[in-house]
Amino acid sequence: MYNAHVNVLGLMSGTSLDGMDAAVVQFSKDPKTEWKLLYFKCLPYPAALKKRIEATYENADLSAAASTAFAAWTIDIIRAIQNDFDGTIDLVASHGQTIFHKPAQKRTFQAGCLPEIATVTGLPLVTNFRVQDILLGGQGAPLVPFGDHKLFGSYDAALNLGGFANCSIGTPVLSDGISAAFDICPLNRVLNAFANELGHEYDEDGLFARQGRINPWVLDQLNSLSFYELPAPKSLGQEWIDKAFIEFVDILAPKDALATCVQHMADQIGIHLKGKRTLVTGGGAFNTTLLQAIEESGVDIVLPEKTIIEAKEAIVFALLGYERFMGNANVIGATTGSGIWHSSGTVFHP
Repeated sequence: MYNAHVNVLGLMSGTSLDGMDAAVVQFSKDPKTEWKLLYFKCLPYPAALKKRIEATYENADLSAAASTAFAAWTIDIIRAIQNDFDGTIDLVASHGQTIFHKPAQKRTFQAGCLPEIATVTGLPLVTNFRVQDILLGGQGAPLVPFGDHKLFGSYDAALNLGGFANCSIGTPVLSDGISAAFDICPLNRVLNAFANELGHEYDEDGLFARQGRINPWVLDQLNSLSFYELPAPKSLGQEWIDKAFIEFVDILAPKDALATCVQHMADQIGIHLKGKRTLVTGGGAFNTTLLQAIEESGVDIVLPEKTIIEAKEAIVFALLGYERFMGNANVIGATTGSGIWHSSGTVFHP
């Protein structure tokens, strides 16, 4: 890579399991790291692979096979984009698919972070971004604040409404631009599950939530969960939803569960972001019922163009891969709990 620019394919599949976001981002080799989004596409999750990934949540013994299958899908995606994108790809940065995330036990596992991706495609690969931070004593998450600071640093805060709601809160005082970053609460992992009970992949525009009734007792139970009292940095995984969250909501009819969860999510987001000018991205940014509830909680929402809403996390992981490949720091340890800036991710060469 001796050119003035590097084209990086960032691949991100979140905990919502709704698809793979693929963004080709051009980065300049200068101190400011100027960037440009050249290509973006969201590819739907194959039904059989989604079932296989979901099965690993119940049986960890299935993780190795799921990882191989996810890597094969990743290879198919890279090849398809190479054919579709009118330009060259110099590097791939792949987040993989989170299967479990238990930082207190120094354990995290993302399926598909395999060297075969590099050898088969002929492209260098950066992947497995979370492990090093956990071994250094951090949460291994959130990693997006590095990109929020470097690429989207003109807001008071950034809020991603994905499988979980997570935020980066900025400050002009600190040199790294981020004073705190953490998972706030579950989001689309829960909302999509209740939409599935109604025969839909997701609650489009929040229509079902608008039709439901908020249950005050359940809302109070959710807002009283002990996770919300923990200081940052902190992060969530599917196992927390299964063990601590879902039992309170499962007693409700799906539409009432959606209405109650949306209010709960807005309550928690408002606690941390009230009064802040906040860049909002992720699939939940298209849920107008949720956005209205968040605004009513006092958050000053700023929505970027549709492509950025959808592509932001893939763009950020392209950045993380680029910085790791160049040997630069790509994790803000103050926000993950490891306490040090470091360059995280495994590099595989063809």
